[in-house]
Amino acid sequence: MDIDIEEVGKVLEKYNLQVNVDKIEFTNLSRGETNWQTTNKVGTLIGDQEDIERRKQLSSAALVKLKNVWLKGDKITKNTKLKLYKALVKSVLTYNCGTWAPTQSQEERLNAFHRKQLKKVLNIKYPVKITNSSLYNKCNERPLSIFILESRWRLFGHILRRDSQIPANQAMSGYFVTEGSKFKGRPLTTLPVVLNRDLSRIINSNLQLKSSHDLEHLRSIAQQRDEWTKLTARIREAAEASQSEH
Repeated sequence: MDIDIEEVGKVLEKYNLQVNVDKIEFTNLSRGETNWQTTNKVGTLIGDQEDIERRKQLSSAALVKLKNVWLKGDKITKNTKLKLYKALVKSVLTYNCGTWAPTQSQEERLNAFHRKQLKKVLNIKYPVKITNSSLYNKCNERPLSIFILESRWRLFGHILRRDSQIPANQAMSGYFVTEGSKFKGRPLTTLPVVLNRDLSRIINSNLQLKSSHDLEHLRSIAQQRDEWTKLTARIREAAEASQSEH
């Protein structure tokens, strides 16, 4: 499909926006190809795995730049170090993480990567040992997967409250429209799959995201911010309970 950049520019001008022609990328999405996964979307990559790995690299570079801060011991308080970490490193690692659809193994690797960074911030090295729960308590942190989960549901609720004709809502509605034959091979871990996985952890709940009907039911809940906040809290608590069992 050909896109007229000039026409796009005219539409954006109505909202005081401009097209940067030098940064425009045209990408064809195809299940059989992987080139599209490294295309930029608002500073991140379309492919979740590719974006996660890139975020790890960028946050590692940010962590190294502050190496002298982490090594100064008592000269800089622990709370100050952790504030710097959250502002300058964790923010880089989790940028746009609400759009990710990580598998459970990817979540575990992200949690391990996060803990490794926290240990560097506190200068905890071998042979000193510390349990995961103790590390989180010492840093006033939680598993990174929980942070990502909350970001995912916050973004989901925000989109559901928007106009039904915006591209994000149209894409969600179109996701559950079955046309033609199914693709062969293992099903992909998409964002709706992960959102449904989050809901499935809630005990004694019939909430799910497997059809257009389920999507509309969640949309009705999202219109009431208090109810959506309560639902997000239940999902987070169920995820935390699931992690404590393993």
